Amino acid sequence: MDIASHALTSFALARGFFPRRRWPVVLGMLFAGTLADVDLLSALFGPAAYFAARRTFTHSILGLLVVVVLATFFTRYLTKNQIELSALLPPLAIVAAVHLLLDLFQSEGVALLWPIRPARFAMDWLPSIDPWILAILIAGILLPELLHLVTSEIGAKQKSPRGRNGAIAAFALIAIYVGARALLHSSSVASIEPHSYRGESARRVGAFPDALSVLTWHGVVETQSLLCQLDVPASPGKNFDPENVDCLYKPQSSPALDAAQKAGTAQKYLQAVPFPRASVVKTQDGYEVVIRSMRDIAEGETRRRVAAKILLDSKFRISIEALIWTGEVRLR
Repeated sequence: MDIASHALTSFALARGFFPRRRWPVVLGMLFAGTLADVDLLSALFGPAAYFAARRTFTHSILGLLVVVVLATFFTRYLTKNQIELSALLPPLAIVAAVHLLLDLFQSEGVALLWPIRPARFAMDWLPSIDPWILAILIAGILLPELLHLVTSEIGAKQKSPRGRNGAIAAFALIAIYVGARALLHSSSVASIEPHSYRGESARRVGAFPDALSVLTWHGVVETQSLLCQLDVPASPGKNFDPENVDCLYKPQSSPALDAAQKAGTAQKYLQAVPFPRASVVKTQDGYEVVIRSMRDIAEGETRRRVAAKILLDSKFRISIEALIWTGEVRLR
């Protein structure tokens, strides 16, 4: 999820569940709720650095502990050590954990068990930037402010801490929204799984969220020889034609493909992304193999997404292996 959503979530958590905390603690919660996204800076150092850093250490259980510790030192510094750890640790741990949870709900995935296990876990319920959650959070924060202006004009006294009810209502709506997304995702997967595609049964399927429409999901189906992408309508009464989908043939096994898949860069990439597809092209000096995730293609996402590129000579020896931005390649 984008850093703005995480910041608003952290502020709403402070208002809704820790309303009597002083402003240094609120700032500490904002720090704890957004610090994990410091890994975005790795994009400045290229796709390889971004792939290694993004949603790995800072989005792991180990990273969660480090974030809480750093946020504790930061907040204690702001309060000049005048707040007890027993009062400080719960809000900081909660906002840091909520950050991790929201990113887990997305399709990009988080490496929860890093460095023990590099695989990324993803629920595929939420898009990378969710305008609906942003709108709910903004409304939950701003509407109480407008109400406060009105009530202060007529001299009415507020019984609950300012903004608390609005923040709690926002989180209730977000919980309902995420639950609905989860049900629609499950329904979409179930609707595409039992069909055959170009005469082949589905071996593995996935459904990925659309940023705007909760009723449209971007499906990927893997068969024995195909990788297909399709839009899945999750609304009742709407069906799709499993034969009217965009399919790409998997490249046949070859010495070039086998050699490329053994490259260290390819191995790391294949462990981290869902539905990888390789393209093999004969070049003047040998072969070019590009591996890209079909998830990125189905979502139409190229912003800060990575592909693996391996160049081989005529004897299938690796000459260059690198991670590149997906905007630099086209899947053939």
